[in-house]
Amino acid sequence: MIKSIALVDWHWAGHHPTFFNHFIRAFNEMGIHVVALCPEPSQAMALAGQRHAPAGTHYLKISVPKERLGFLRPRRLNSIDWTIRHFRGIENRIFAWQRETGSKVDAVFHACVYDRDFEWIQHATPFLRLPWTGLYIHAMSYRMPETQHPLTRRVPKPRGMFGNRLCRAVAVLDEGIADRMAKDIGKPVVALPDIADDRTSASADEKLLGDALKRHAAGRPVVGLFGHLQKSKGLTSFLEAAQLPAASGLCFVLCGQMLWPADPAEAGRVRELMAACPNLWTHLERVPTEAALNHAMAACDVLAAAYVDFPHSSGIQAKAASLCKPIIVSGGHLMAERAERFRMGTVVRQNDPHDLLRAVLEITSDPAGWMNRTQPLWDEYLDEHSFAKFRDQLAKLLSSL
Repeated sequence: MIKSIALVDWHWAGHHPTFFNHFIRAFNEMGIHVVALCPEPSQAMALAGQRHAPAGTHYLKISVPKERLGFLRPRRLNSIDWTIRHFRGIENRIFAWQRETGSKVDAVFHACVYDRDFEWIQHATPFLRLPWTGLYIHAMSYRMPETQHPLTRRVPKPRGMFGNRLCRAVAVLDEGIADRMAKDIGKPVVALPDIADDRTSASADEKLLGDALKRHAAGRPVVGLFGHLQKSKGLTSFLEAAQLPAASGLCFVLCGQMLWPADPAEAGRVRELMAACPNLWTHLERVPTEAALNHAMAACDVLAAAYVDFPHSSGIQAKAASLCKPIIVSGGHLMAERAERFRMGTVVRQNDPHDLLRAVLEITSDPAGWMNRTQPLWDEYLDEHSFAKFRDQLAKLLSSL
């Protein structure tokens, strides 16, 4: 039985701090002591204190080692070298804490397992001692087989990642692939609900962003794209839709940390589109609190999530359900399956600004009519993606450790 667990995440953008806090809260409620390792311990502690009292949680800072470039050896060997140093460094940090406190950690839980970080972990396993599990956050291999990872340019191999002796089980945010993945890797796979921080009560300072958005919209219907803004979020087609003549009476919103395309031509195209959209309102930096983000989202009439080559889950759907906002998603993958199952919005063709605008206008031209025709099952979605279910599924996962 797990009594103490090391929760680890070395990424700290987008959804990472929020999910990190969800895990701390769930482990605490299960009576499990947490040693939380992340890049910003003070931020993690403050975030946890906003929602619950993380009694007994210890926060430790970790950093990612720099890659030692060996120009005379294959890139693969550089990656393996980084992986060994990285995961040994995490365990060494945990063992140092154990020596300092006289306490013991039973296992490691990786809050976000990415293909690019864990691709070579089997080579680090001979140097590691603690059993581990975690959340496989982007399980592309089971929705888009044989697709190259956009950063590594290699096809992910989950069987190799999770086949090592220390990995005991895996969680995914995709209920549609859990059984197939379990057969593939030969280990338990648990589907976790994709919960989101749905607080709507905000302080005066947290309301400033949403209030500024409302003033700019000046009564026009608002369609918003929120979160970690990048190419995969359908940024280009969203801006192209905003430029279409029929969009002149709408207010388009980009709100969140902008990750500009690495290709200068693509980045230039995005900047050109933004400059050419008089009906666009932007806040291109991370929103400091979830309450402020939710307040800004509540000012929208439609939430845009027509992502590109994005077969994964997104917490934006839980936020849309909690705010009772129609959501527009791209067809073909998990988000579309959920949108159709719970009648939460409209499914459009990927990378099609005309179809995106058509869906927005269909909703905003007659909101009451859309509601009557669609009868969204927002409450049912929230029940399925509740914190209580998240905690129960997490307990099921930990039983395999």
